Amino acid sequence: MKTESPDIVVIGAGPAGLAVAGSAREYGVKDMVVIERDREVGGILQQCIHNGFGLHYFRQDLTGPEYASKFARRAEELGVRYKLNTMVLDISERKILAVNLDEGMLEIRPKSIVLAMGCREKARDSLGIPGTRPSGIFTAGLAQRLINIEGYMPGERVVILGSGDVGLIMARRFALEGDEVQAVVEMMSHPGGLLRNVVQCLEDFGIPLLLSHTIVNIN
Repeated sequence: MKTESPDIVVIGAGPAGLAVAGSAREYGVKDMVVIERDREVGGILQQCIHNGFGLHYFRQDLTGPEYASKFARRAEELGVRYKLNTMVLDISERKILAVNLDEGMLEIRPKSIVLAMGCREKARDSLGIPGTRPSGIFTAGLAQRLINIEGYMPGERVVILGSGDVGLIMARRFALEGDEVQAVVEMMSHPGGLLRNVVQCLEDFGIPLLLSHTIVNIN
């Protein structure tokens, strides 16, 4: 098993992890590594091709990949070291156990660990939606990745449960690709996302918004 002992390990190479790594380098930390389970840096924003990012931090209206690339360029210029396609398996007593295809099992003993892993969507089972249909059910983030990164269309007729901003943006994304978005269903009496997204993503495309509704079964 390969072992190493850097000063800092940052887990996660999204904008948060890249910002931490860049700042650490600027403050003089030389022996540092960023661990990322994906094949590239940028995190979830690589699949968020809509704009609206960077307004506060960069004073620019950027897409997700553009926003992430600014942090990635800064980290690259500062010589930040990465381990991509690397999965962290365990963290205990300041010891990280990780694995990748190139190096196999890794034992890393840093002086400090920064967790910048972002978040994951809940699976359908965790959301408590009953039914018998095993296929054709996607979380919004998975559908977003399939379309924007992998180049696959997950369906032709779509119903979206939940009117948060990601759901609204994905309704527009499906419509732009020629899919029929039959409805966005929301159990609350008001939309969950920004009003501008309701207008730009639903009303501009003629997509119905069913408030005070939910899905009770999927067959």
